[in-house]
Amino acid sequence: MNHQEQIEKHGYCVFDLTKAKDKDSITPISAKYQCIILCTSGEATLEANMQRITLKKGDCLCFNNVLYKRTLDMDYDFRAKVLVCDRSYAFDAIVGIPTGYVELIYTMPLVKLEESNLLRLITNYFEILDLLQYESLGLKHTEVASSAFRSLLILMAGIRGGNDSQNFIFSHGDIYFRQFVELIDDHVKQEHEVAFYANKLNITAKYLSEVCKSKSGFKAKEIISTFLISKLKQEIVMSGKSIKTIAYEYGFADQSSMGKFFSKITGMSPGEFKKTQALSFS
Repeated sequence: MNHQEQIEKHGYCVFDLTKAKDKDSITPISAKYQCIILCTSGEATLEANMQRITLKKGDCLCFNNVLYKRTLDMDYDFRAKVLVCDRSYAFDAIVGIPTGYVELIYTMPLVKLEESNLLRLITNYFEILDLLQYESLGLKHTEVASSAFRSLLILMAGIRGGNDSQNFIFSHGDIYFRQFVELIDDHVKQEHEVAFYANKLNITAKYLSEVCKSKSGFKAKEIISTFLISKLKQEIVMSGKSIKTIAYEYGFADQSSMGKFFSKITGMSPGEFKKTQALSFS
């Protein structure tokens, strides 16, 4: 059973991430997933949703909506446990947890577990969820797995902000950046300009670009283009639609306009990209 099948069956999956198992290319993801990565050895620099983060042993990283990921660098001895779950599973598990606790987890995505006891405790939760995905406990299975996931989130929130999450001051830039990424996923099929997203967030386009540059190293327009290319690649390879139809559905004036945009970013036309993908799977 592959990862996607595990998520469809249980709502989540746990797997190991190593140099041998990872592919160093952008991976478009067709659905929004919650993702927690626990590094147990080595070092790697990953990028997800335009945020670049270096992970070392004891680091735990959380992403709220992973829309694509890629590896920038990874040691051969790098090893991490990855927990991925769909939105509905995560939503069911966090019902009743104070909103401030949930915000702490995703506003502060990276935490360093310097105390060995905390690292062992977090690792144990990963192992419990890993075991549960291959076991069947009947009607109680979902309840048991959700309880373990819920406990993991509460523990991680506590590590970030202590017991009183209300005393933590959130960065407006962090929140704007996360909301911007989520808005792109919802609207990029038709909306390609920074002004649209700035208006949705009730801030100026200039300020949005400053926030994006600070948080990711990329301007807002570059982030929109990256997500748009990721979506277009997925459509070209998986949808079976013509390039002309895809161009129309994604708000381009015509096929030629989309082709120019695609070539500028990737160095090849949509048709050439489709052929290279067909060859790689033949």
